Amino acid sequence: MQSIETEAKTVEEAIVKACAQLNTTKDNLRVEILESSTGGILSFFSGKKVRIKASLANSSVQTGQDAINSLKETLETIVKKICPEASVDISTEHGETVLNIIGDGSGIFIGKNGQTLQAFQYILGKIKMNKFRNAPHIVVDSESYRSRHIDSLTSLAKRLSSKAKKKKGAVATEPLSPSDRRIIHMTLKKDKELTTWSKGHGNIKKVIIAPKNS
Repeated sequence: MQSIETEAKTVEEAIVKACAQLNTTKDNLRVEILESSTGGILSFFSGKKVRIKASLANSSVQTGQDAINSLKETLETIVKKICPEASVDISTEHGETVLNIIGDGSGIFIGKNGQTLQAFQYILGKIKMNKFRNAPHIVVDSESYRSRHIDSLTSLAKRLSSKAKKKKGAVATEPLSPSDRRIIHMTLKKDKELTTWSKGHGNIKKVIIAPKNS
């Protein structure tokens, strides 16, 4: 369990420092006083400081592999309510941690246009922010939907880029989510003949692809 030592004029100030360093609240700290001042006016003039050792008291606040395993167990509990035979495994793809839902192949965990996967992603994201803030980014996938979806968007970006160059004017995608737009932008980022930007309101926007001299 992660622990740190902090110094201050008072125990309370040392605890505040520990909370800031561990990114948590006082209620979630286990504190051990290593050195304390004698108190009173003489202590004030002596400049002697309080030193404490602080660690996370709540075992659910973790980082690294423990947090990933906990998120995996949470996701597995949810998906088993939908399909008792379902399971979740952990893999690494392109430097990202992927929680892959293994179901019956029916696409039940994907949903229309990946909406069910997005819901799982949203839930785990909220849990991660509340309990595992320092854990690595987690991606939820099922039946290789994510990789197939990325391939599809990459192909779309290349087709539209060719169209923009041929007509020497701007073309647009359908309204896309932020993550999908990012794939379009990144695919065409190195094309020196084109420029891309998002257009619209809210989270769902179109990507505009146009020649730089148009």
